[in-house]
Amino acid sequence: MVEPVNLLGVKISPVGIEEAIEEIIKSIPKRSGDFFCFVNTHTVMEGYRNPEIANIFDKATANFPDGMGVVWALKTLGHKFKGRVRGTDITLALCSYASKNNLKIFLYGNTEETLLALKEKLITLFPEIHIAGMISPPFRELTEEEDEKIIIEINETDPDILFVSLGAPKQEKWMASHKGKIKAIQLGVGAAFDFITGKVKPAPIWMQKAGLEWLYRLPQQPIKTTKRMLLAPEFIYQVIKNKLKVF
Repeated sequence: MVEPVNLLGVKISPVGIEEAIEEIIKSIPKRSGDFFCFVNTHTVMEGYRNPEIANIFDKATANFPDGMGVVWALKTLGHKFKGRVRGTDITLALCSYASKNNLKIFLYGNTEETLLALKEKLITLFPEIHIAGMISPPFRELTEEEDEKIIIEINETDPDILFVSLGAPKQEKWMASHKGKIKAIQLGVGAAFDFITGKVKPAPIWMQKAGLEWLYRLPQQPIKTTKRMLLAPEFIYQVIKNKLKVF
């Protein structure tokens, strides 16, 4: 595995999706709750501004470049790799792998409606897939009793792969706090559930490659997209400053 790179205090593995999948698959037999994150401009800036978040990323088994802004930053700093590692692509690739290798998956997060639609979609795409269970938790902080019940429910179904869709940085915090408590590997895939079900329409490939995915998503998620794009100027400035060694 390629050594991770420090990007504004967040360690990121400068790899493409094939290498990322290989790294994730290696952790499946460990049964120790290893967790993986897929970072973009928003999550890197969260880590840059908040030492607690940066520490969570540091504890992850690996953080992969999801957003095109992060891909651009890593390449600007001299790291060569192919493509990006989107949470959606990883989810589909690992579901395919699981269906072919008799592995069980578990879906955690998002809404009940989305989970039901996702289950139907995954079964259509991968008829042999074994979905051990799914939970849509309350959109609030869980009590200790509720959290313990969720841990027991997940572990009792004995999944190999746990997909977590709580939004960043909530999902990263959740995975870090459950490492060792949950046996399955954990993947914080963000909006992947929404993309796979069609709840949120993905941008055309050419817009994704051009770094214009935000423009396509703006009408669908105006508030969320605007807030994240406001982070771009500082992100670009910090990356360039890092490149030029200016302080």
